Parts: sequence; structure tokens; C-alpha cells
Amino acid sequence: MTDLNAISGGCHCGAVRYMATTSPSSSIICCCTQCQKITGAGHAPQFALARATVTLQGKPARYAFKADSGNTVESSFCQNCGSPLYKTSSGYPDFMFFHAATLDDPSQYRPQSVVWARSRQPWDHLDPALPAQS
Repeated sequence: MTDLNAISGGCHCGAVRYMATTSPSSSIICCCTQCQKITGAGHAPQFALARATVTLQGKPARYAFKADSGNTVESSFCQNCGSPLYKTSSGYPDFMFFHAATLDDPSQYRPQSVVWARSRQPWDHLDPALPAQS
């Protein structure tokens, strides 16, 4: 992502909004099977924000599950429109992982790497120049 002083976004209907006073610490494309199910796509473009810098407006619903990594992950989504918003993980307690499409300006998103590449679907074509982690 570009270097930003502030970042904002929200769900499709506007019931849940977020703002942060920092630039993302990383931006990934996750190909794990859980992200595929949550997004309904072959991957989930996400960026990490330090939890302490994020302000939420509205109350998202949450769904907790055990990830392939063994961590407990909580997926947060809008109770009204169902838009997936962000995830938290017991493995990274100081961060929130937001879905890139929730940004007010999604064109700001720039992926740095692909994670859980071994779960990638053969029909999901990603930039081969991106470094990939299994």
C-alpha cells in the first residue's frame, strides 16, 4: 500500500466503519481455505493495522474458528449487509487484518506477498512476481 497518514473504510451498507491513524504494517494475499470461504473467492487481499491505531464505528458480528495455522481466528462482518470486514488472530494479537475491498479507496492497496499459497485454487490467477509462502 502507499504510505498513508490515515486510512478508512467500511462495509457495503455503511453500518460499520473503521479509521486508523497509521499506514498498514503489511499487505498480503491470503489463499487459505478459510479466507476462500469467507470471501467466496480464491483469495483474500488483506492489510494489517496495529489494533491500537484503529477506531471502529458500529458493531460487527463475529465468527470464531480454528485456522489451519492452529491459531484462533475471529472473522468480523457487518450484521446488516454481511460484508466481511476484518479478522483477528490469536497468533497476532496486536493486529487487525482488514479486507482490501473495504477501503474507501481500494486502489491504494498494493500486495507484498502471497500466504498459504499451497491452498491456492488452480483457477485463481495471481501475479507470479509476488513472493509466495506455503
